[in-house]
Amino acid sequence: MRKLLIPVVFILIGILFASVYVVEEGTRGVVLRFNKIIGLSSSGLHFKIPGVDKVKIIDAKIQTTDSSNNSGREQKFITREKKDLIVDYFVQWKIIDFNRYYETVAGGNSVENLLLARLNGRLRAEIGKLDIRDIINDSKADTKSRNSLMIRVKDALNGTSQDAVVSDNIPIEDLVADAEKDPESSKTSMRAFGVEVIDVRIKQINFPAEVSESIYARMSAEREVVARDQRFQGVREAEEIRGSATLEATKILSEAESKSRVIRGEGDANAAKLYADAFNKDREFFSFIRSLQAYKQSFTNNDVMVISPDSEFFRYMKLTSK
Repeated sequence: MRKLLIPVVFILIGILFASVYVVEEGTRGVVLRFNKIIGLSSSGLHFKIPGVDKVKIIDAKIQTTDSSNNSGREQKFITREKKDLIVDYFVQWKIIDFNRYYETVAGGNSVENLLLARLNGRLRAEIGKLDIRDIINDSKADTKSRNSLMIRVKDALNGTSQDAVVSDNIPIEDLVADAEKDPESSKTSMRAFGVEVIDVRIKQINFPAEVSESIYARMSAEREVVARDQRFQGVREAEEIRGSATLEATKILSEAESKSRVIRGEGDANAAKLYADAFNKDREFFSFIRSLQAYKQSFTNNDVMVISPDSEFFRYMKLTSK
């Protein structure tokens, strides 16, 4: 009896462990019975029928898919001006219908690939309606802006609740075929695959390499023209400043020369007046002084003068000799 009891206990323990499964926080468990969905398990401890039921754990958190997931290829878009752009973006999404989501992935389809295909198609359609200036504009009020573009793309991917109800009656494979056939104009909502788009964001907008080089060359040429104009303007202003400074210096010098001549004239006049006053007071003494100054200036450097001794020039010398 004891020999039979031990195997039975182990079998029961094995059945118990096989019957229990745990769904972690942030995930959901899709319960399958003969590959058909019979229920959805939230986070916590649950039980299943061993050997009959299977549980597929699915991430229930908000997920982010980047444009780099497009097989590493750059996504080129054409604006209304027929300009090529490379747009780097990401999309956030979550699962809202786990049964529908599991049906999609169980058929060998990738929800992320479907999402990126639809997103690329809608972005291509929306960017084709706008100019580069509109796409760069991030105004929230303007309908022609990057923000309004992302909102329209998100709404187009989610569709309406009525679209989701209609899609529930259409087989998954037909919806996948429609979404892959024409991603740009397809009306298939992502809700039909059990997911909802939370947000679409454009991270970066670039020009292709060949276009960037031509734009850089054109910008460089434009900057060179502006720089040349600035240099010419600087030279012109410098010449104007030099001319103004030269004119001002000439004006100051002329005014100083004029003032110096006036002062010199006034000094000469005062000196002449002093001489005249002195002459009027003692004419003889004045004549004597002037004669001495004339002698001093005449008899220098052994100069030879030919003049009569009786000349008036020697009048005071004669008086001295006497």
